[in-house]
Amino acid sequence: MWSITKLTYNEGDLTKIYCCDGLPLFHTERGPEGHMERIMVGNLGYIDIADTGHLENGPYYWSLSINDAIYWYEYEAELEIAIEPDGSFRVEGDDNKLELHLKELPKLEDNIIQQFHEMIDLKIVPYLDPPVGVQKTDEQFQMLAEKYFPQDDYGFEKAIALYDWTSPNSIRQELFSLMQYTGIAGLPLDLRTMARVIWNCRFSTDSIQGEDFMNAFMLQTAASEEAIYQQLCQVYRKLQALTTAEMKLYAQAILSLNYPSVDEFPTLYRSAVPELAGYNTEDFAPSLYEYPGNWGPQEYPLIQNFEEALFGALSPGSIITSKAPWTFSNDWETTKASQNGILITCKPPEDATVWPGCANITEFSLNPEKFEINMPPPCRYRIDSYEWIDIEQKAVCHFTLTLLGYCAEPIQGNDSSYDINWKRTKFRRALELKKV
Repeated sequence: MWSITKLTYNEGDLTKIYCCDGLPLFHTERGPEGHMERIMVGNLGYIDIADTGHLENGPYYWSLSINDAIYWYEYEAELEIAIEPDGSFRVEGDDNKLELHLKELPKLEDNIIQQFHEMIDLKIVPYLDPPVGVQKTDEQFQMLAEKYFPQDDYGFEKAIALYDWTSPNSIRQELFSLMQYTGIAGLPLDLRTMARVIWNCRFSTDSIQGEDFMNAFMLQTAASEEAIYQQLCQVYRKLQALTTAEMKLYAQAILSLNYPSVDEFPTLYRSAVPELAGYNTEDFAPSLYEYPGNWGPQEYPLIQNFEEALFGALSPGSIITSKAPWTFSNDWETTKASQNGILITCKPPEDATVWPGCANITEFSLNPEKFEINMPPPCRYRIDSYEWIDIEQKAVCHFTLTLLGYCAEPIQGNDSSYDINWKRTKFRRALELKKV
């Protein structure tokens, strides 16, 4: 078992450091053997700490893995961590003095920015002629960049990416994340289900018969779901690469902003499967990394009966991880009006002063009168409970979740599925080599 007794962040913002288990960072006993927790450090990187239990031939009986380095202790580990602006950090305690480096978040490499500019050149970013809202100019994007991303070489692009999410283009960005078989190499897509969602989408007055809406998918207007599917088969490879680049840019933009205050926004609300976006309740469980169908086979579509999912990934006490961004409102009544069978009330982590790993992007929005807090993927939540409520004589499942925060990449389950034996073998081999 271990805890953090002291943590310093030289020149950094301590409010941007949190543990992805939703518990207070300091003086919380964590473990036991086989459990791994992730400490996020803003947009700088993260620390993985795993309780590796007893290892032979060490100076002490018990051990931890801290970013793949071994930390020895006797009874309970009490860690003191000091983080530097360059991503290096020290861990001291129990006669240990480790000099390590944060695991890095995906970098915004030149090819990502080039792909984003290609989307602009193809006129699929920003959305061409939104039916509602107030379009922003390049001058306004530059002003937002200077205000929120000062001295950032990609601030202009980040501002556009956040704005783009608030337009009908969010359907494209969301679909190319949700429809991935995330457990299969190459992240193949469920194009049949994607075509169904696009066909049913009524997100704007355009939708399937509007050239602007279909242009967002590099498609032509279509007379049937099958016609959409056939077109997707021709363009999805290129579009998947482009949307992946935009999603990386969007996530970095979110993480660069201040985290929203819990005092200002104590509770947030979400309609999980909005009808206007073409979804229904069977699309909810597959929107999570924990959905078993992510591992295929690809012959099976990414859908699951909702009531069946309530006994699986959606059962109370479960940890879920989003595959796509989640948008939250602070208005319960407005959220109820857009629901299609599932509503979410989200609470902040225990004793938190900010909502970790997310941002208020209202000022970037196409609809600046519409409040919006966004949580980038992968983001973790704990399902605390659910209940069935009646809204206009319709049964609606109302979940209460606790936000655990953005986690950089999905975290393996803290049980037998976590490959603790691999780390033990690695450490034993390191000890043998040290003896030699």
